[in-house]
Amino acid sequence: MTKMIRRHRLLVVVITISTFTTSTQRSFAAEGELPASHSVAPELFATGFEFAEGPAFDHDGNLFVVNYRGNGNIGRIAVDGTASVWCDLDALAPIEGQPSQANGLKVDSEGRLVVADAGGGRLLRISADGKSAQVLADRWNGVRFNAINDVALDTKGNIYFSDPGGSNAENPVGSVYRFDITTNALTQLATNLAFPNGLAVTIDQQHLCVAESSRYRILIYDLIDGRAENERLLIDFPQQDEGEVRGGAFDPDGMIIDEAGRLYVAMWIGGVVNVVDIPTGKLLRQYDAGGLKATNCHFYDGYLYTTVAAKEAVFRLKLGVNGFRYN
Repeated sequence: MTKMIRRHRLLVVVITISTFTTSTQRSFAAEGELPASHSVAPELFATGFEFAEGPAFDHDGNLFVVNYRGNGNIGRIAVDGTASVWCDLDALAPIEGQPSQANGLKVDSEGRLVVADAGGGRLLRISADGKSAQVLADRWNGVRFNAINDVALDTKGNIYFSDPGGSNAENPVGSVYRFDITTNALTQLATNLAFPNGLAVTIDQQHLCVAESSRYRILIYDLIDGRAENERLLIDFPQQDEGEVRGGAFDPDGMIIDEAGRLYVAMWIGGVVNVVDIPTGKLLRQYDAGGLKATNCHFYDGYLYTTVAAKEAVFRLKLGVNGFRYN
């Protein structure tokens, strides 16, 4: 089906320029250090998203974000600042009886976009040119997924995805799955979770982190031969303020890992990004995401980009570190 593209000029507004110098930024990257909590002002990068989610960069520096100029669209912000509706999922991959709506995104090593289609309950993969879409998985044991929320890749290209299944703390029926890129086999890794959300594979490829949103915590599993074993708590996020860290009933949402192996978690209600040391489970830093309802985050060229649904926008934070190259 023909790709539908409508081009717009990207709105780029700098709220406050970070006070860190170039030499300081290089020092952070070299030494793996991070700016102090709440010391980096978010810069407004782009607007025009009905529900901003799923930021993902390709190798050329193009940024993909869902719901640009309307729900169901996937937008692309090119390196020259031009924004366009890269594809309309309802036109590209129609599903009878319900509208498609992408949520989490990742770009694989071949430049294809891996999509959590929450509206259609499908795991999709869109070709690098945006002209075709493939349904990788849409059901488990014959039952259609409820609303696939987010996706993560390991360095071999295997896909991990969450299906909250209408779950919550009182009805913990959400699950996490793995799609094997070589065999196309689907495996249920974990179930009975209270709204599983963002996911991330650690840089040693031996562990999977899962945000259990309705319990305000991150779980971690050992990855062994395509299975997830030894579920345990990585961190319970604070429910009260602790020094410079704002606490509360903040749902952990999308996640990404930096080149030093630290986990960055967008906190939905809190409007912040929490940084977690995976080996110890310690909360290292907290940064303002740009507004409430922070949904997800992704690194590119020393910046952490955040999607903020309450502002219908993408912000970026100049942290001076880069993301782990999962693809």
